[in-house]
Amino acid sequence: MVRIPRSEQFRQEWQEILNRGIKGEGEGLLDALLRTGARYMLQVAIEEEVTEFLGREHYQRGERSRQGYRNGYEPKRLVTGQGVIEVGIPQVRNTDEPFHSQLLAAITNRSGTLEELIRRMYVRGLSQQDVADAFAEAFDERVMSKSTVSRVARAIQEEFDAWRKRDLSKDPVLYLFLDAIYLPARQGERQKDAVLCAYGITESGSKVLLHLDLGEKESYAAWQGFLYNLVDRGVTSPVLVASDGSPGLRKAIREVYPRAIRQRCKVHKMRNVLAKAPKSAQKILKGEISKVFAAQDKKEALRLAQILVERYQDHYPSAIACLKEDLEECLAHLALPAAHHKATGTTNLIERLFEDAEETPGASGYALWPGGRDAGSGTP
Repeated sequence: MVRIPRSEQFRQEWQEILNRGIKGEGEGLLDALLRTGARYMLQVAIEEEVTEFLGREHYQRGERSRQGYRNGYEPKRLVTGQGVIEVGIPQVRNTDEPFHSQLLAAITNRSGTLEELIRRMYVRGLSQQDVADAFAEAFDERVMSKSTVSRVARAIQEEFDAWRKRDLSKDPVLYLFLDAIYLPARQGERQKDAVLCAYGITESGSKVLLHLDLGEKESYAAWQGFLYNLVDRGVTSPVLVASDGSPGLRKAIREVYPRAIRQRCKVHKMRNVLAKAPKSAQKILKGEISKVFAAQDKKEALRLAQILVERYQDHYPSAIACLKEDLEECLAHLALPAAHHKATGTTNLIERLFEDAEETPGASGYALWPGGRDAGSGTP
């Protein structure tokens, strides 16, 4: 009986989360994606090390360049930024010298490397070369040869290609969340690219990462193409679309999803308001605005907002003017069932994918990966 390589088992688990998302309020969607993706990627790389060591693939017959054979796996637990992951170390028998994974030794001393690679691959998974470059930036040839990097990159890239083209209509998206993060195009470079991101909450209650793509300067044309890609793949009629205040994005949403409730992200709005207030006033304004945004009834939220405006508009006119702009759109999600409010008021989940991002527009000095659960976590 031919046994399935451990990497194939991990691939199936990763694909399950990529394609169907997760339910419940336990492990976060992106934590799960990073953890399972890192485990799959590492397993593929270790198995490629063995292939290179023995000079042949799994169950390949014919002339052998080295004596020996694979004989199952030994479990190995690694502590990473996303928690403990377990991989299978291939056991090699009857060889003239023992097999030792150089990659595993390097990873053990650099626990954040796997998650960083996965984050960058979600963004830069546009070509096999990009994936190979991500590996090359993290591990030099003393750890992984060029041929091993090439094979791992090809395997990972095939998965990303399939993910980026998959059908999204089987579990219709009720709530769609859109945002962009600015990341360096290459490690060590100053130039940054806008990464357009979309995730959704589906009818089944799953949180699903839907699509990522590079978008020049968050332009209307970039977002328009991004959204029509989602439409073509089955995201046709979400009930609510949440976003920041980017003019190009908002214009594209109105065009592509004219009937959807438009939700202005409360976290982005909070940042914008506080950026227009003196530092001495930011703490108190944040507390007062938080009360408005925490209201579970639109009428009550508007009442609290009016009190806030009357109290502070003479003292902080720029900040209050910013709050008043599109305020009702910040409260649009309150038209949904109360159990859905927490999950639909922000686009925060997107930012948690990019732990090392330096900034988003209008978010100078804001930690993009807060220590606790983000305000937008949860499911209907």
